[in-house]
Amino acid sequence: MEDALKQAISDENEVGLLDLLVTLAENIKLLIIGPLVVGICALIVGFLLPQTFQSVAVLQADQGTASLMGTTAVLDPVIASLGLAKDETVEEARTKLRDHIKTNVGRVDKLLTLTVSDRSALQAQAIANALLQQTYLESRPKGSARARLGVQLEEARTRLENARDASVGVLKRLESNVSGNSPGSAGGVEMARGYAELLSATGAAQGQISTLEAQLEGLTDAQLVQAPTLAQKPSQPKKGLIAIGAAVAAGVALLLFIFIRQGFLNTAPSEKTSAKVLRIRKSFRL
Repeated sequence: MEDALKQAISDENEVGLLDLLVTLAENIKLLIIGPLVVGICALIVGFLLPQTFQSVAVLQADQGTASLMGTTAVLDPVIASLGLAKDETVEEARTKLRDHIKTNVGRVDKLLTLTVSDRSALQAQAIANALLQQTYLESRPKGSARARLGVQLEEARTRLENARDASVGVLKRLESNVSGNSPGSAGGVEMARGYAELLSATGAAQGQISTLEAQLEGLTDAQLVQAPTLAQKPSQPKKGLIAIGAAVAAGVALLLFIFIRQGFLNTAPSEKTSAKVLRIRKSFRL
């Protein structure tokens, strides 16, 4: 009895698999031609869609600079200089420009990547260059902050000059001690230690001067790793991906349609099934 039941189940599974293969074989042309036609149509539509080009620039900057690029202080002068608000208000042009700008700071290399999109490759590059130049201007300190940095710079330069003058004097005394054959005396050791301290102070003053000068100067092309590129090919739309995606979606939809239709055809007519079909038709107003 148990063996007979297992045999019946096995036969039923084999019949189900054969039915599946028969259904695929009978509709193989539709499953091949249908997605192919849809993919070709999607490819044609991809060629008709407006193209988008990207200009990419890379510079040594932090997240603060990335945020600065999206402010009105940077965007508004760019809009005015390039005439981006011809048929719209400045606010609308600003919002549109923000949508075309992307910034990203790498976690490892800490480099800021600026990507500007536009329907023209030349325009995308021009916008990227204008954004960089305006960001350079806005990164420079202004008002009281600039005055304070200027005072600190002058003080650091004064300390550097004093340290250099003092080190020259100490060096001369050390040379006189060496010529007098008393380099190991207590005074000679103290002068050598003082000379080393003066050299350290000179180096610290030079480092502080470099830092202050960089802060006063702000960002410049010196931090630019890659100038804005001029795209040779559009970045959007991706015609190949559109065609492949449409073909795959059409294939899946056709496959579902075929199996659902075959299921209805294989369903034996009865009062119960007729009632269900009637309810489906009423739901879809058929």
